[in-house]
Amino acid sequence: MKNKVFVFISIFFLIGTGFCFANGQKADSVDQVKLTYIYWGSPAEDAAVKQALADFQVANPNIKVEPMYLPGDLDGSTYNAKMKALAASNTLPDVGYFRAEEFGNYAEKGFFLKLDDLMARDGMQDSYLPQTWLKIKGNTYGAYTAAECQVMWYNKKVLQDAGVPVPPTDYKKAWTWDQFVSYLKMITVDSKGKHPGDSGFNEKDVARYGVYYDLWSSMYYPSVWSNGGDIIDTDGKTVHVDKPETIEAFQNLADLMNVHHVMPHITGGTNISPSTMLANGQLGFYVTGQWTLLELGAMKDLDFGVAALPIMKKPAQLYVSGVNVVFNSSKHPEEAWTLQKWMMDPAKTLDLYTSGLWMPTKQSYYTDEKDLAKWLDNDVHPKGFKEAVVDSMAISVNDPIKIKNINQIWGDYLNPAIESIWIGDKTAKQALTEAAGKIRNSGLLQGSY
Repeated sequence: MKNKVFVFISIFFLIGTGFCFANGQKADSVDQVKLTYIYWGSPAEDAAVKQALADFQVANPNIKVEPMYLPGDLDGSTYNAKMKALAASNTLPDVGYFRAEEFGNYAEKGFFLKLDDLMARDGMQDSYLPQTWLKIKGNTYGAYTAAECQVMWYNKKVLQDAGVPVPPTDYKKAWTWDQFVSYLKMITVDSKGKHPGDSGFNEKDVARYGVYYDLWSSMYYPSVWSNGGDIIDTDGKTVHVDKPETIEAFQNLADLMNVHHVMPHITGGTNISPSTMLANGQLGFYVTGQWTLLELGAMKDLDFGVAALPIMKKPAQLYVSGVNVVFNSSKHPEEAWTLQKWMMDPAKTLDLYTSGLWMPTKQSYYTDEKDLAKWLDNDVHPKGFKEAVVDSMAISVNDPIKIKNINQIWGDYLNPAIESIWIGDKTAKQALTEAAGKIRNSGLLQGSY
């Protein structure tokens, strides 16, 4: 009887194994750990991340990763709503991106795995840029996904046609703001060939603009800091948005649209993306995040360069990125940490850097000439990128994400005030003075995490 039972079980096992192979599954697939990786971004970023995850699975066949892609660059409120929904349905992912300005709030509430012991075990603390690790009350709960900053791209042919000289790449010797504006006027031209300041110039019929600035919270900081201003102190209690230096910086940016007419209006100016305008010769300069290099580098017909950011009073740069976290609810924290490490290691995910999407957070990729060449020496990164962008990270200041309620402060008070400046309803002094008073009386200045 025992022999018959053994034979029956053996036959059942072989049939089951054959079924797995017939359906293209490995026999050991039942032992695979399954992880979900959440992220957002452009279609190009989606493709780059999916490739990195596929490479990870080849190197780690015992781990299957399901991408959870959220199209677009989601703002904090949208992502926060998504996180609440996932938590409520007990479907939080294992690892992936997280909104930087919501990081402290969620870390304090226990959403993320504490990483210190894992980092110490794997010797990771000192091999990455010190800004990379994000701590709350002395404990590490996440890491910046990349080392990103603000960058100024330009169309070489547009500048040449307008008689504008090649801009400096040394961030310490960049154009002054007044020089920059004067060159923007040379580039900007209406359909009849007239420039701002010319008699008969038609600001409503511009054929080519001098510049486009991406106008959202993090992208304001380099200009504000360059002029000696600030928004909210890192203590989370002191408002600086109504300082004269801050007001002047915002007014300078608004004047590009409303006074000098060298930049499209953010509402009703153009429906064409700035990248497309740059490629089409409708734009001279594009000031945006470094990650747009992924898109620009894929435009084969665009001959573009990189320039140092213009200086109002002193050079300034921003360290900004999404955050990568391991969610505390993961049933497989060790495997999730393995994936986190993979996504942080340029040696494993070099395409994310050579493609222009990210800049590394690992120290040696800035200090070791061989490692530096691995991600910079290619056709995507234009000449001068190291001087204008990589070297400027030496003066970069972290996006102040640890201020409590910073997302609500921006959403409720700062963004509406700044938008009124852009459309010309109020001067920067009027709008920011009013906003500062409201913020001080809001009860939201509760310190930092």
